[in-house]
Amino acid sequence: MTQPIHGGNVYKVAREQRIPVGRILDFSASINPLGPPATGLRAIRAALKQIVHYPDPDCWQLKQELAQQCAVDADMILVGNGSTELIHLLPRALTITSALVMGPTFEEYTRALTDAGSSVQYVHARREERFRPPLKDALRQFSIKGSRFDAVFLCNPNNPTGQVMDRLAVRELAEAVERQQGWLIVDEAFIDYCPAQSVMPMLREYPRMMVLRSLTKFYAMPGLRIGYLVGASKVVERVKDCQPPWSVNSLAQEVSLAVLRDHAYATMSRTFMKGERSRLMRGFRHLSGLYLYPSAANFVLIELPVSTCAAEVTARLAAKRLLVRDCSTMPGLTSQMIRVAVKTEKDNRRLLAALGSCLGKP
Repeated sequence: MTQPIHGGNVYKVAREQRIPVGRILDFSASINPLGPPATGLRAIRAALKQIVHYPDPDCWQLKQELAQQCAVDADMILVGNGSTELIHLLPRALTITSALVMGPTFEEYTRALTDAGSSVQYVHARREERFRPPLKDALRQFSIKGSRFDAVFLCNPNNPTGQVMDRLAVRELAEAVERQQGWLIVDEAFIDYCPAQSVMPMLREYPRMMVLRSLTKFYAMPGLRIGYLVGASKVVERVKDCQPPWSVNSLAQEVSLAVLRDHAYATMSRTFMKGERSRLMRGFRHLSGLYLYPSAANFVLIELPVSTCAAEVTARLAAKRLLVRDCSTMPGLTSQMIRVAVKTEKDNRRLLAALGSCLGKP
C-alpha cells in the first residue's frame, strides 16, 4: 500500500520553497493553536538530566495518572510512541484477518490492517446526511448471512468529518461485535475537545472494546509522539508483547505527566476552541460557494465550489505558505473537499483572505 498523505509535512514545503519552517502557517495538522502548556515546557527542562538513563519501559508514573483520569486500572493502559504506533500494533497482536472500517476516516487504520495482511471492508457515511456516523449501517453488516469481521474501527469524533458517535448506537455495535467475538477499536484522538462524548465508560461492560487516545494534538506536542491504548488488561498485555522496547522516550513521559495535571490549560483550550471554531465557520460562510460540515473537534471539513478541486486550491494556498489538508483522495469524500484546522483569530483571518482570493472572491 502506498504511503498515506498526512497533514503537517511543513518540512517538505519548506525545502521546496527554500524557506524556514517557521514561515509556514500549517492548517493541515489539527494541533492546539494555544501551543504547548508552560507546565510541559518546564517539565522538559527538568527532565533533561534523565536522558542519561533508559526511559521507563512501563511508563509507570504516567500510567498511574492516566488510570486516575480515565477511571480505569493502570494495567488496562498501554502507552505508545503516538497512537499511530498502537494502531499498527493492533492487527498483528490481535490476529485481525478481516476488519470493517467506518469511513470516511483516518487512513492509517487501513494502512495498518493492509500491512498486516488483513482484508478491509468499508461502510461510509453519506454526504447527503452531512456525514452522520453510519453506526446503523455498520450494525446491519453483522446481520448479513456469512458476514464476519475480526474487528471494527471507528473514530470519535471522526477525522476528518468532526462528527461524534451516538453512544447508544456504539453500545449496540459493541454488543454485535462481542457476539461474534470480534474487537471494537475506537480512536478518540480528538476527544479532549468534547470529553462528554467519550465511550471510555463502556470498557467495563465490553471487554473486547479498546479506546485509543493521543496526548500530542490537544497539548500541542506532536513532535514528542505519545498516545495510549485502554482495554482489558489481558488484551493490553498482548499488544505490549508486540511493542518494541523503550518505545516511549523519557521526555515524552515527563511532559505528558505534567500536562495531564494542568487542568486550567485544558479548560482554557476547550473554551477557546468553542468560540474560535464558531468564528472561523462564520467567516467561511461569507465566502459563497462553500459548504461546511459541523464539527466537535478542532478542525472543519469544507466542500469547495463544484467548479474547483481540492488539489488545485491546496496548491494555491501552499504557494501563499498556507497548508490545508487535501481530502480529495480519501475514500468516501469528493474531489472538492479540504480539512482546515482551527488556529488563532489572526491566523484564521489570513486563511480566510487567502482562500477568498483563490476562489476569485474580493
